[in-house]
Amino acid sequence: MTILSLNKLLNSELESLDRQLKIRSRTEVEMINLMSDHIISSGGKRLRPTTLLLSAHCVNTKLDSKIIDSSVVVEFIHAATLLHDDVVDMSHIRHNLDTANKIWGNKGAVLVGDFLYSRAFEIIVEINNSLVYETLAHTTNIIAQGEVMQLMNIGNIDINEKLYMDIIFRKTAILFEASMKIGAILNHGSKEEVKSLTSFGLHFGNAYQLRNDYLDYFGSSGLTGKNITEDLVEGKTTLPIIHALRNASESDEKIIRDAFNKADKNIRSVIIKILKKYKSDVYMDEMIDEQTQIAIDSLSGIKEGKYKDKLIELASYCMKRTN
Repeated sequence: MTILSLNKLLNSELESLDRQLKIRSRTEVEMINLMSDHIISSGGKRLRPTTLLLSAHCVNTKLDSKIIDSSVVVEFIHAATLLHDDVVDMSHIRHNLDTANKIWGNKGAVLVGDFLYSRAFEIIVEINNSLVYETLAHTTNIIAQGEVMQLMNIGNIDINEKLYMDIIFRKTAILFEASMKIGAILNHGSKEEVKSLTSFGLHFGNAYQLRNDYLDYFGSSGLTGKNITEDLVEGKTTLPIIHALRNASESDEKIIRDAFNKADKNIRSVIIKILKKYKSDVYMDEMIDEQTQIAIDSLSGIKEGKYKDKLIELASYCMKRTN
């Protein structure tokens, strides 16, 4: 399976989503239009709206009219976080393309990110569902907290696994959790269905970010569209480093710490070799598999059908993906 294979199942919905993303991001301000087009059309997987659509279909085959609008909302929120992230991280490449901040500058990227956030909340008001509003207000607040938590720990190599998992929940998993929850709520799912699908989103999101962090050390830059060991260079401590430090000899620990403190790009191959020596790649795989299985098990109360099957396929594919 690939992400593109979902098009056959969700073809009309995804086409409607793309049309609405373009329409809803239009303004009289040309710079906003250019930057919005760039971030929305830059090769993203549309995973958050896709999980929302699948969640909605899992509880009712016929979609409520507000489902497409809500999928636009979660994609705008995601796009806004990417614009802000690239400024904070001083990133210049995403999906093998120049980032918006590299092309138009940091100030413009931050402001257009703010625009997408505000446009998302305009649409939320139109949806006029208090549970959706509460969910997304809480979600965006937690995402902001996660961004600040990560910023506070830039350069701190000694964060523990518990704090790391808390950060990835706040930065990544919670928007998947919210997407699944909103899809089920708006398409009139039962309390049990909403709970099951929300749980899937949480653990799918955890596994997805774990895989991202795995690929940062053990992937290919040609496939990921980002430089390998970028987290190390940016001073971000992720689980491969946390695991290796727990198990490393004194001499290997010193090499890791020195590379981290100096943000040394030239020692990438040495660091990857050390991580593999202590089976940090294996540990990451185990953690990804665990979160993926919990996500799939969460669907046990959801009725059988092609949309449930596709969620399971999506989870299995995403956790073995190479980009």
